[in-house]
Amino acid sequence: MFYKTILVEDEELSRLGLKKKLEQFDEIDIIDMAENGIEAVEKINKLKPDLIFLDIQMPGMNGFEVLQNLTYMPVVIFTTAFDEYALKAFETNSIDYLLKPIEEDRLQKAMEKLKKFTEKEKCDYDSKITSLLSELTNKQDKLSRIHIKIGDEVLFVNTNDIFFFKADNKYTSICTFDDEYIINDTLASLEEKLPENFIRIHRGFIINMNHLNKLKKWFGGKYLAVMKDKKKTEIPVSRNSKDKLFPE
Repeated sequence: MFYKTILVEDEELSRLGLKKKLEQFDEIDIIDMAENGIEAVEKINKLKPDLIFLDIQMPGMNGFEVLQNLTYMPVVIFTTAFDEYALKAFETNSIDYLLKPIEEDRLQKAMEKLKKFTEKEKCDYDSKITSLLSELTNKQDKLSRIHIKIGDEVLFVNTNDIFFFKADNKYTSICTFDDEYIINDTLASLEEKLPENFIRIHRGFIINMNHLNKLKKWFGGKYLAVMKDKKKTEIPVSRNSKDKLFPE
């Protein structure tokens, strides 16, 4: 069986690298590529591919938002730089997922899994995708971006681009890769409105788990969360929050 395939990936090198890797598989027929979510929705609905390789974390419209806007649902293989623990929420809703950088042997296993995909499994898969989209729709009240007043201007920052929030006296600092902004919201109010990938690991910090690089031991059996921002910020993890970072 041949799979008409569209690659959705915002980074050009990753997109072309995946295309080259997939060209060795006779069953894959790459009919187009998309470099952002908006373009992906347009091409998938128009070309109706059998299969898409879908990057999850893209600026503007992420992979899940792409799925929510499709009128035609292909089979999905997610590609992501997320750590494995973060994939547990959606790994059962796709044929497979590939962690970046994508390795040859892991891609081979995904292709073998695709070949064994039966019609019955396709029906089950459609049901799972529907369930996933329903869950995402129910969470649309969560903050997707934050507006920041700077003089006479208003800056809009996507929550995907925020690495962590830091309590700063009566205010809160928003920290992106290399910038920092001040807002009036408290950490307590933000905690209720942010998506599930934001976790309060200390009374003074809420971090974006998608931008957590590693944990390292600190004194007294405590840990520091090392972020992926430009400064490689180290954030203390409270004892009560440690379990949030060590999922079973």
